[in-house]
Amino acid sequence: MLKVELVNYDDLTGSEKEKQPNNGCGKWNATYIKISDAGRTLMVLSDAMEPEDATFTRDLRKVVDAINLAYIRGIRDGKKLRR
Repeated sequence: MLKVELVNYDDLTGSEKEKQPNNGCGKWNATYIKISDAGRTLMVLSDAMEPEDATFTRDLRKVVDAINLAYIRGIRDGKKLRR
């Protein structure tokens, strides 16, 4: 099942920490949305961004991907529950 969590930097794995941007107040002070399925991380979104980049065409572009991912996984999981 799809799992969406609001987490802090310390909650990320080592490899997830390495991939995070160090913008805004820094990746250590950022908050993250971690999306996983069956224990496998699919996406990590960060609010570590410069104010001028906080647009849907720049740093927030992955929010659209996250919504689409949740929709597709929701359909898949819904079909499994119907059986």
